[in-house]
Amino acid sequence: MAGWTRREFLKGAAAVAAAGAASSTFATVPAVQADRLELELPGLDPAHAGLRVAQLSDIHVGALTPEGRIREAVSLANAFRPDLVVLTGDYLSRGFGGAGLIRELLTGLASPTVAVLGNHDHRLDPAGASAALARLGCAVLRNDNTTLFLRGAPFTVVGIDDHCTGHADPARAVKGTRAGSRLALAHDPSTVDVLGKDAGPLLVLSGHTHGGQVNLVAGPTRRLPYKSGLFRLGQIQLYVNRGIGNTWLPFRVNAPPEVTLITLRPTSEDPGSREVRARSG
Repeated sequence: MAGWTRREFLKGAAAVAAAGAASSTFATVPAVQADRLELELPGLDPAHAGLRVAQLSDIHVGALTPEGRIREAVSLANAFRPDLVVLTGDYLSRGFGGAGLIRELLTGLASPTVAVLGNHDHRLDPAGASAALARLGCAVLRNDNTTLFLRGAPFTVVGIDDHCTGHADPARAVKGTRAGSRLALAHDPSTVDVLGKDAGPLLVLSGHTHGGQVNLVAGPTRRLPYKSGLFRLGQIQLYVNRGIGNTWLPFRVNAPPEVTLITLRPTSEDPGSREVRARSG
């Protein structure tokens, strides 16, 4: 809880006390929410207008996360019928290995999938997590990028390694990419604070925060300036996913687990946007 103000701590203590008095409420597993949003991406190839990206984050296999919730999240992601699935880190849990459970519980994702690692993965078993994901057919990016052909046109995914554990190298990850049909994955949302200006217009998808998990204070806090949802920071758009699993505590308060569908659109100024409107008209 380092970084909380005294006022936030006192509010948190009161809320946790209330949680203890209503333990039966927290014993109920919250349903995974299917969240949807549309984002404009400068320079998006007209072929990618309407491209569907499903994001899952913070799986945290182990005793604190019900296995049924993870399977539900995979089913929801597939139900979106996405063009691309992205996984934004923390597949493992503190004090629990679980690389085998990654393969067991995340199996069945039906679209091309790209992943990055999170702080728990790096601290516990980065090689095991990477191997488990690779066996599922996921491309694991560690300060690297890959280009896929989606809807007949190239689409670049940049994978920035975990900033929280000191593994991020944004310049290396972005090297060789061009603005346009691309997005970046970075487990820790504070990675945006170290992105260079030469990154250009960029959509960054993150997780890490669990939306606060036990979300005692409305809105951002000093500890979590990018708690959840969409942030616009100059040329960077940052979306912070609340994740699926739990850590530290086996319940969530005001931070339901989430699988997100992001639909990409060209900006209204892009020639591609006018072309798409003309074809649809």
